[in-house]
Amino acid sequence: MNWVKKGLVTFSLSLGKTEKDTFSQNGSEDLLRNNVGIVNPYVSNKLMQDLKEGRVTQQVKEFRKKHYEILRESAKYKYKDGQLLSETEVRQMKVTQGDPFDNYPVEVVFDNKAVGTSLFEEGVVRPMKIQRGVVPKFKLENYVSALHVRTVDGANKLLDFYIPKKAENTSIIREIEMIKNNPKVTDLVNFTKTKFTTQDAEMLTFEYRMIAFDKVVEHNNNYIVKMFAECVTDGRWAAERFMIID
Repeated sequence: MNWVKKGLVTFSLSLGKTEKDTFSQNGSEDLLRNNVGIVNPYVSNKLMQDLKEGRVTQQVKEFRKKHYEILRESAKYKYKDGQLLSETEVRQMKVTQGDPFDNYPVEVVFDNKAVGTSLFEEGVVRPMKIQRGVVPKFKLENYVSALHVRTVDGANKLLDFYIPKKAENTSIIREIEMIKNNPKVTDLVNFTKTKFTTQDAEMLTFEYRMIAFDKVVEHNNNYIVKMFAECVTDGRWAAERFMIID
């Protein structure tokens, strides 16, 4: 029985030390480094709370850095039919010919689908952001399903805003039809800047200064509002501002 008691004491002491190391903030880093399967509840809970409440601590910075680096690398590769595609093939998959009304090549395709406001909040928002001088009756960005950016010459671009012809878009479609029939009436597209960040793992930010309204066309059951613009930010990696480690 003595060996049983000794075993229990040894087990209790070792368990107590493990609990102390696992749940304490001081010294737990060594344990985590040596035992990758162990998750520190205190550290991970604190990290989640900091993320939820928007506190930019050192742990948050390090978490973001590692997270975004992994996302950036993973975005370069895709699988198709069980085969790993090259970076060039992945880029080509994202390019489309666009509508036939312009010959300018499409260089960026942006999906403006609604996304959740945040991990911890309800509601959805459209990722495309538009600045304007006049507040319109209907905001175009709330109806745009996709945006194609065409290269005209250097920084000069043609932006194609796709608005699907469907029942929930009836109100804005009436406004677009009015513009189509009378191009001088362009209050709906009287905006000065368009900005968006791609929703894939690459998280690339694009920004354009609007120059002039071009025209409205119909293609594949969509109205396409076309505007000329100048590129201000051409695919800057959005996570760069989170990568600084003090």
